[in-house]
Amino acid sequence: MQNTERELKLLSFFREKEANKENFKTNEASSYSGYPRTTINKYISEKLRGKYIYKGDKRTWYSKGISSLSDDDFLRIMSQSTKSEKLTEEEKMFKSLTHRSLDAFTLALESYNRPSLSNRVEAFSILMVNAWELLLKAEILKTHKINDLYYDNGNSLSITDAVNKVYSFETDKKENLKVLIELRDHATHLLIPELQPKLSEVFQANVINYTDKYKELLGNSPLAGQSVGMLSLIIDGIKPEVAVIKETYGLHTANEVKKFLDKIETLESKHISSDFSVTVKYELVLTKNKSKSDIILSPGPTGEMTKIITKAKALNKSHPYFRDCAIKEINRRMGSILLNQYSFQAIIMKNNVRNKPELHDFTDRRRFSQKFIDWAVSNLRNEKWLKSCVDFRKNNDSISRDKTA
Repeated sequence: MQNTERELKLLSFFREKEANKENFKTNEASSYSGYPRTTINKYISEKLRGKYIYKGDKRTWYSKGISSLSDDDFLRIMSQSTKSEKLTEEEKMFKSLTHRSLDAFTLALESYNRPSLSNRVEAFSILMVNAWELLLKAEILKTHKINDLYYDNGNSLSITDAVNKVYSFETDKKENLKVLIELRDHATHLLIPELQPKLSEVFQANVINYTDKYKELLGNSPLAGQSVGMLSLIIDGIKPEVAVIKETYGLHTANEVKKFLDKIETLESKHISSDFSVTVKYELVLTKNKSKSDIILSPGPTGEMTKIITKAKALNKSHPYFRDCAIKEINRRMGSILLNQYSFQAIIMKNNVRNKPELHDFTDRRRFSQKFIDWAVSNLRNEKWLKSCVDFRKNNDSISRDKTA
């Protein structure tokens, strides 16, 4: 199925309006997508009305349910060809893999967020690895060929080999997924309730990474139209005591837990990124130095006046790009594949982008502004700039390895 740029732009317009619960006029859809207004009217009346697009008032429409459609689903609906309605063997398998992956992902979240479930850590790990395995195999099917999903003996590709095929180089996301697979494989020792506070930081990053990969592959979010509160997994708690674990589970489990916790701490110091681990840390101190605290308590009449925020930031407009989308947009504007996840992260680190609100925001997840895209494209025209950023990250990675050696 051939993806058309204007159809996907139109889909993006409908999704945005549904997410913001905004009515729209057909001339707005026309301006955004590049389609003539008459074509927009035709598409709505013949293909979408009463299913995904509904009449608002006399002049406006609204979207409902369209965010649950993948890019391919929408293109199939919009296609004028009757042949396009018949799925090929690869398309049928892709649809099955992604559907089963989403089921496993949803069940993983439901299991983790069920208070009465004592083995939620174990259930989440097993289900999330299954969700990832199916999703990565769907991507391999789409970007390679169906035979690449199997070994010569006919057995299906393992999750580890699927990870290495999709993530050919080391990234924070890949390391996070490898930790999850290790947890699943060593469930007897590592998936105990006492580890939940620490594991939840890794789990939270994994959930966000899954939603990013799902959206990259299908175009829509996995929980489109559902409560995003289900994505919140972090649970506060004290650091697990190895001595207590020894008393409860025995010496062997205690030793395995200690080795695992040491490994996580080492990885967190190496992968200082929300792609590997999402932590919630804050400090409350009594000090005149504001830079030493996250919350300021000002005493007496010399304190600062309280400021009431009456309008939330419109992040979809001010910082519309997630990381993968930012990389794609920059590469598109440069006309070649200049950036990957490693070099993009190098730019962030070298230029301290995370501390520049006009370029970056982390209110809910990492987002980047249009100003960031323009800034990056402008700098990338200097051939030496990207190399200096990559060299900077390599040097910092080397320092980190020396410290942990």
